Amino acid sequence: METKLLPRTTKPMEGNPKDKWTSLIHHLNEDYLKECFQRLKRDAATGVDGVTVREYETNLEDNIRELVARMKAWKYYPQSVRRVYIPKADGSERPLGIPSVEDKVVQMGIKQILEQVFEGEFLDVSYGFRPNRSCHDALEALDKCIMTKPVNYVVDVDIEKFFDTVDHKWLIEAVQQRIADRNFLRLIVRFLKAGVMEEGRYMETDKGTPQGGIISPVLANIYLHYILDKWFEEKVKPQLKGYAQMIRYADDFVVCFQSEKEAEEFNKALKERLGRYGLKTSESKSRIIEFGRYARQKAKEQGKGLGTFDFLGFTHYSDETRKGKFKLGRKTSRKKFIQKVKAMNVWLKSVRNLIPVKEWWKVLGRKLIGHYRYYGISGNMQAMRLFSIEASKLAYKWINRRSQKRSYTYTRYCLFKEYNPLPEPKIYHLTYTLSRFAGSITEEPCVENLQARFCEGR
Repeated sequence: METKLLPRTTKPMEGNPKDKWTSLIHHLNEDYLKECFQRLKRDAATGVDGVTVREYETNLEDNIRELVARMKAWKYYPQSVRRVYIPKADGSERPLGIPSVEDKVVQMGIKQILEQVFEGEFLDVSYGFRPNRSCHDALEALDKCIMTKPVNYVVDVDIEKFFDTVDHKWLIEAVQQRIADRNFLRLIVRFLKAGVMEEGRYMETDKGTPQGGIISPVLANIYLHYILDKWFEEKVKPQLKGYAQMIRYADDFVVCFQSEKEAEEFNKALKERLGRYGLKTSESKSRIIEFGRYARQKAKEQGKGLGTFDFLGFTHYSDETRKGKFKLGRKTSRKKFIQKVKAMNVWLKSVRNLIPVKEWWKVLGRKLIGHYRYYGISGNMQAMRLFSIEASKLAYKWINRRSQKRSYTYTRYCLFKEYNPLPEPKIYHLTYTLSRFAGSITEEPCVENLQARFCEGR
């Protein structure tokens, strides 16, 4: 279902970036907000008021009518978000902010308007939370970049606590680049300043946009578009002599370089650029890695190993084809693998006594398919098979812990699996870069010559 709120949003704006939208708030009417409500997940967690989506739906017409009336009278104030924590792979916790159902409806409306206004402005380097773009598109772009361009270094950057440190002043200034509707901007500010409720204590928010909020991803894209994407494409790249390319998914991004010196200079300039806008890179997680076909050849001659880097849940490493040629290898990152196994263990433990085995067994199959659909990328079959084995072991473990008695022998468990097979790992995302471009790349080209050709624009 596609909303056609602003049918001429992108076309006129692309030609004249100085034009701004001066009237948007009126789109948040009853009919539109009802449509926004239908897009909410029915089983989503509740906010501070404890109202579920299904409860709100029982009296939807009156609820939306009363909501719009309050918005028109400027008596609508978003409730504070309920803060919860989810564990991270490194043992720390990630804070999530869960809005109330009513606030989710309004946020959904704002999100869709912002997407239509800014989508024509966003650059190709950005892949996160955009229509018709996905993590796998970003991974494919990275694959083509490393396999077909003279990449020798990768700058792996981690912005420290990005969503918690976004500067509200700079964020609103970024939104104002295309929107001049003061009432619409005022509504966004109210969401940013709504505050957080944690264990019964209210805390003000003078910076950041909570993860878990529907509006947060698009605001993050707008913020990083102006302070990072445009800066890199319009200020950094024109000054470089060698090849460089950035690939960003939300606040997670890598930058490929041909020249080590330019990679180092960019890394220093990036810290200054982010610091100006209230952000900073994580010193322990950000680094420059020597990577690529020439780096692999050099490491091979010196008898050394080549570095790896993680991006979007995958560890990228130097691999080779059966003929000994370089190719980009990918496998599920160790921390993501451990995180997924732990999550599977927690879920199996929680459901083992709630419902019969045959019922949760079907859900287990769907969870495995979901895992395969994301991690089922060329070259990652071994990691997926290992995950399948671990999931099966955990299922057997918790089937036998439904009571103090051991209820299933392993032989019986294998027989049950034979009649109720779990989905097998499958590659869903094929990488064609190697077969499509490998023949057009000189096997051992001179780096200096390549750099000269790029400088000359050939």
